[in-house]
Amino acid sequence: MKRPALYIGLPYIMGLLIASRFDILSWSVVLLTAVGVILYRRSVWKYVVLSTLSCLIACCSYWQHTDLTEKNQKQLAGLELTFTGQITEKTVYPSGNADYLLKGKTDRNSLPVMIELFIDNSDFDYGDSLTISGRPKQITSNFLFDQENYAKSRNLFLCFDLTTEQEILEIKPAETQTLSGILFHWRTRMTERIQNFMPEDTGAMLTGMLFGDKSNLRHSLKTSLYRTGIGHILAVSGLHLDFLALCISWLTEKLKAGRYTRFLCIMLLCSVFAVCTGETVSVKRALIMILLSQSAKLFFRQADSFNSLAIAMLLLGLENPFVIHNSAFWLSCTGAFGIGVVSQYMTETFPEKEFYHLFLKDLTAFLWVSVSILPVSVLYFKEFSLISPLSNIILVPFCMLSMLMGMFAVIAGCSGTIAELLLHGCDKLNRMILELSGFFAGQSWSHASADSEILIFTVYAGTVLVILCQVIYRSRKLTSLSAVIAIAVTCLTVNLERLSQEKDLKIAVLGDEAQCLLAVRYGQEAVLFDLTGSYYAPDYAERYLEMTGVRHLESLFLHRPKEKTIRKYQESLAFLPPEEVWSMRKLKNSPWTGYPLHVTEQKEMLFHGAKITISQKQIRIAYADKIYICKNDKAEIAETPDILTIYGKSKTIQPDCGYLLFLDENERYLPDSHTFQKQNNLEITVSEQGKCRIRSLYGTTG
Repeated sequence: MKRPALYIGLPYIMGLLIASRFDILSWSVVLLTAVGVILYRRSVWKYVVLSTLSCLIACCSYWQHTDLTEKNQKQLAGLELTFTGQITEKTVYPSGNADYLLKGKTDRNSLPVMIELFIDNSDFDYGDSLTISGRPKQITSNFLFDQENYAKSRNLFLCFDLTTEQEILEIKPAETQTLSGILFHWRTRMTERIQNFMPEDTGAMLTGMLFGDKSNLRHSLKTSLYRTGIGHILAVSGLHLDFLALCISWLTEKLKAGRYTRFLCIMLLCSVFAVCTGETVSVKRALIMILLSQSAKLFFRQADSFNSLAIAMLLLGLENPFVIHNSAFWLSCTGAFGIGVVSQYMTETFPEKEFYHLFLKDLTAFLWVSVSILPVSVLYFKEFSLISPLSNIILVPFCMLSMLMGMFAVIAGCSGTIAELLLHGCDKLNRMILELSGFFAGQSWSHASADSEILIFTVYAGTVLVILCQVIYRSRKLTSLSAVIAIAVTCLTVNLERLSQEKDLKIAVLGDEAQCLLAVRYGQEAVLFDLTGSYYAPDYAERYLEMTGVRHLESLFLHRPKEKTIRKYQESLAFLPPEEVWSMRKLKNSPWTGYPLHVTEQKEMLFHGAKITISQKQIRIAYADKIYICKNDKAEIAETPDILTIYGKSKTIQPDCGYLLFLDENERYLPDSHTFQKQNNLEITVSEQGKCRIRSLYGTTG
C-alpha cells in the first residue's frame, strides 16, 4: 500500500459528496459497487473494504452534522430571540461597515449557534461578547453570489442585520486580547502603512498578495488579474506558504540549525501566517501539506504530494463536513493536484538540456494545471482564463519578487529608508503587472464565458474520459491525446450551440426585489436599460455580460441616473464600455467621463430586427411578432403584450397578457387569470419563429 491515505481520504470526501446529494439509499449503491469490484478482482478486497468504510463513515458524519447544525439553526430563522456570542472572525470594509462571525447560544435552546452580524460599527474586537435581540434572517443566495453555500461551508445559516429593528443589548469587551485579534491589528497597521506610502492600486495589490486582503483593490483590477489567470496570487494558499517555507528553510540552513529546529521554525511561522491571513480553507490545506512535506525530512523520507493532498482533504472534511460546499476548497485542492501530481507526472520525461526545453516543460506543466482546475472553474465561475499557462510563466515570477520585497518591508515595519526602497520597488513591479494584465484582460481571446449547460456536461464528460484513459492504459501520450480530443469536442459543441441560438433575442430581467435592469442581447452584442437606478445594478449588469460572453455593448440607458451608480458603471464596465450613454432625465453635472451623456425623454431604436421604444416609465420590445413590455406599476398600457414585466409596488390587477413577471415579492399582488411568475433574474428567449422560453438565471429552466 504505497499511498494508504488515498484509500481513506479520497473516499471520505466522496462520501461527503454522496451524502450531500442523496439520502440513505445511496448506501446501497456504495455497497453494491464495492461488492462488484471485489468479485471482479479479489486481490484488492482490503483496499475496497477500507475505502467503503471511509465513504460510509463520511455519509454518517455529514447527516449527523446536518441535524446538529443546519436544521437546528434554520428553525430559528424569523423567530424573536436573544443571542449571546463571542466574536471569532472580523471583516472591515472600506465603507466603514463590518462583518462579524459570532459563536454562542440563544435563549431558545442550549445548542451552539453561529451567527453573522452586519453592522456599521467596526470598533468591536476579537473575543468581545455581544448580546443581540431581534429576528435573525436565513442566509440566501442571489444572482451575484452563492452566499448560501459559502455560508454553509462555514457552518453559518443565520444573519443579523442591525440596520433594521434589531439591537445590541449588551457588550462585554474581551479581558485579554486573542492571538487572532493581535494579528488582525498588526495586519491592519501594516496595511495602512503600505497604502500611505504606495499608490492606491499597487498598494492594494501588494496587501492582497501578502495578506489575502482584496477589499481595497478596485473591481476592474481584480477582474484583469483573474482574466489573465494569475488571480490566485491574491488568495493566500500553497504558493505563499511554499515561498515562506523556502525562505525560512534557506535562512535556518545559513544559521546551521538542525532539522528539528528548522521544522519547528517553519511550523510556527507558517501557522502564525495562516492565522494572520484569516485561516481560510485554502491556507489550511496548504499548511497541512507544507507540514507533511517538511516532517518527512525529519525521518529522511520523501514526501508524496498525492498522499499529502489526500490527508489534507481528510482532515478538512473531519473538521467540517460542509467544507465540500466551498468553491475555494475545490479550487485549492484541484490546483494542488494539478501542480503536485498531474503536471509532475506529465512532464517527468521532458528533457532539460536547453532553455527552450525548460520553457516548454514549464508551459506544459502550467497547461496541465489549467486543465486540472477547468472543471471547477466552469462549475463555480462564469469566466475562466484561456491564457493562464503563459501568463503564469511570465508574470508570477515578478509577483513572487514583489511579494519577497514586500515581506522584507513588513518585517522592517513598513517604515524607514530600507522599507521605503523595498516598497518603491514593489510599486514599479506591481504597476507593470497590472498594466500587462489589464491589456490582456481587455482582449476577447484571453477568456471565455461558462454559461452553458452543454459546456458543463462536455467538460465533465471529457474529464471522465481523460481519467479512464490514464487508469486503463497508463500512457502519457494517450492521456494527452484524450485531453486534446475532449477540449476539441467541447469547443465544437459549444460553438454549435451558439450558432443554433444566433438569431434568438434574449431579454434578461435582473435585480433584487423591485429593482429592474433589462439586458437585451443578440449573439455577442447587448443593450442595457437601468430602470430603477439601484446602486447594485452595475454588478448585475457586469455579471450577466460576463457569463453570457457579450463582446460589444451598444448602449446604456439610465432612467434614474444617480452619481454613485454612474461612477460604479464606469468601474464595472471598464472592459466593456458602452458606445453610447443615454439619460432619460437631465443632470446638472454629468459624472460620466470619457463618453458624452445624451439626454432624451423618449427614443426608438432598432437592435438586430427588434424594435425598441424607450420612455421614462416603460420599455416596449417587438420581435418576431411578439410584444414584450416592461413598465412601472403606475404606467398604463394600451395593448395586450405577450410578456409583461412590472416593477414597483403594485396592488391592482394588471391588463391581461400572455405571461406576467411581477418583481416585488414584498408586496401582495391581486392575482387574476394571468400566467404569473413572482421572481427576478430571469432570461426570456424569443426565437426567430416567435417561440418564447423563460429560464431562471439560477440554473433551472422554465
